[in-house]
Amino acid sequence: MAALLVVRVHLDWTGPGHYDRDRSLPCRVCDTATKMRDAKGAACHQSCAEDEIARELLGTGKALIADERVPSLSAAGRVTR
Repeated sequence: MAALLVVRVHLDWTGPGHYDRDRSLPCRVCDTATKMRDAKGAACHQSCAEDEIARELLGTGKALIADERVPSLSAAGRVTR
């Protein structure tokens, strides 16, 4: 049976640095106009940034999770379960 790995990310962008009321720029992820800014000041929707981080965490998590049914080699070269 396959396991489901779910990653949810919610960023707190309530600070004034995350909104530029004077300029709309293309989002660095989806390329649609936004007045939102990420922590580095780049134009980015909050939802796009959250999805981007969730995808990165999911990829890292999948790489770190080993399937118990597949034997792996120990440091000594022995098969372990």
